[in-house]
Order: sequence, then C-alpha cells, then structure tokens
Amino acid sequence: FEPLVPSGVTQPLMQLPIERGEIWSFTGGPHSAWGDGSAWAALDFGPPGKALGCVPTESWAVAAADGLVVRSGGGEVLLDLDQDGFEQTGWVVLYMHIATQGRVPAGTLVKAGDHIGRPSCEGGVSSGTHLHLARKYNGEWIPADRDIPFILDGWVSSGTGKEYDGYLDRSGKQVEAYAGNSDINQIQR
Repeated sequence: FEPLVPSGVTQPLMQLPIERGEIWSFTGGPHSAWGDGSAWAALDFGPPGKALGCVPTESWAVAAADGLVVRSGGGEVLLDLDQDGFEQTGWVVLYMHIATQGRVPAGTLVKAGDHIGRPSCEGGVSSGTHLHLARKYNGEWIPADRDIPFILDGWVSSGTGKEYDGYLDRSGKQVEAYAGNSDINQIQR
C-alpha cells in the first residue's frame, strides 16, 4: 500500500523507556536504526552508574507504550503498538541490546512502564551497555530528527546533521547526547 508513511501521520504517545525516578544518560542522538545506510531512527540511553564497557546492570528498560511483543531474541525486542501481531503494519518500537536473562517473551501484552528487559551489549555492535531505541511505521524506519519527531514524555529529539549528535528538548530544558555519563546528558521520568 502506498504511501507507506502517509502525510499527517503522528507518533502515538510514548514515555521514556526507563523506570520512574532513575537517572539515565542520553548517550546517542539520531543515528542508524539498523546497520549502515538505514534511517537515523534510533536514540541511545545508558543505564545509571559510572561503569564503562559491557557490564551487567540492575536497571530495566520499560515499555514506551502499551503493545504486543511480536519478536524477542538475539538482543532485540519488537513492540507492536497496534497489537495486530505484525511488525510490518502500524507503529513498532525496537529495543536493541536487551539481555537474554529477564527479557520479555514474544506474545506478551505489555502496558507502558512494564519491564522489557535489562540493557546489555547483546545483539548487534556495542562497546558498552545501553538501550538502542528506534521506531518504525508500516515497516519503514522513521527518522528521529525529521518530520515526525521522536517524542518521549514530552522530550522532542533533534539532530545536528552528524550521526549520534543531538538533543532532547522539553519545556525550555535541553539534554545533549554524550557518549558517557555527564551533567549534560542526564535524563529521568
């Protein structure tokens, strides 16, 4: 069906994929959702703590919205927001680098804020424990810095034109993407 992303499409309401009260790091602005050359649809978040590298964490990535888990394995979880069971239709959220232990299984209905799994380095290339979050509409990656902004708890993403650089803005506050733990990239629900 054409167009895959019709004009006027808006992102459904989503929350930050972190538990209330925890302070995470916004570690990656808009960048490739899936391999080289894909749309810059992804944002990265590092769990609390100062440890670097691929280290275990007690923190949970949580559902950004209500949905049906349509795929779970290999470090990834795909959450189907229209709950029709197809990741090729409607809005789908990709969680990447989710540890095997504690990862929500396929077929699970979740509510916003329910546990998805713990961030790790599993699945894809990663130099440190983090959550890679991206979204698709009708199977197409939706850039996090273009016409349909990636909005999480009112935080609106923007890019600088350089992969991984970017900001989250909400009500006059700004958080800058930084690959580490710094005062400039701390964010919480």
